[in-house]
Order: sequence, then structure tokens, then C-alpha cells
Amino acid sequence: MSTVDIRQAVADARDAEANTAQIAQILAVVQAAQAATPAPAQAACSCSHGHGKSGRSKGQTVALVAGGAACACVLTGMFLAIALVAVATIVAAPIGYLLVREIRKGK
Repeated sequence: MSTVDIRQAVADARDAEANTAQIAQILAVVQAAQAATPAPAQAACSCSHGHGKSGRSKGQTVALVAGGAACACVLTGMFLAIALVAVATIVAAPIGYLLVREIRKGK
């Protein structure tokens, strides 16, 4: 590096230091102003992120509907299984009776 480059780098560093000091002062003023003014109260709005809203969220409603649908599916499956066993018993009982009767006749 030449001496001109070194002098330019030193000048740039001094300018950056001065800018940093000015930015720090501005930030201190902004922070003091923010601390002095109270936060505004939440106004009613039409957004859907849930503040000030009572009741269930969409996720809870979907979970309840899905749980109800799952219960309905399970109960329907159990009813169909019981009905299938009943039909099988109704069909198998006379066939079993007829088979036993034929076997006894054959003796």
C-alpha cells in the first residue's frame, strides 16, 4: 500500500467513526422518544390474527370436526362388522343344521 492509500483509509475510518457517533445519537433520541410516548391501544380491526377474538380458533374447530368424523367412521365400521357377523350367523345356522341332519341320516 502506498502512503496515499493509507491516508485515504485513515480518513475513511475517521468519517465512519463520526457517522457511527451521529447514528448512536439519533438512536438514543429515538429510543427516548419511544419510551416517553405510551403504546397506542389496540383498535378493533378486521384482520384475522386472533387478537381480541373470543371462541375457538379455526384449528380447534377443524380438529373437533375431524375427531367427530373419525368417531362416526369407527362407529359405522363397528355397526357394519356386527351386521356382517349377524348375517353370517343367520346364513350359517340353517346350513349347519341341514349338514348335521344329513350326516346323521347317512349313519
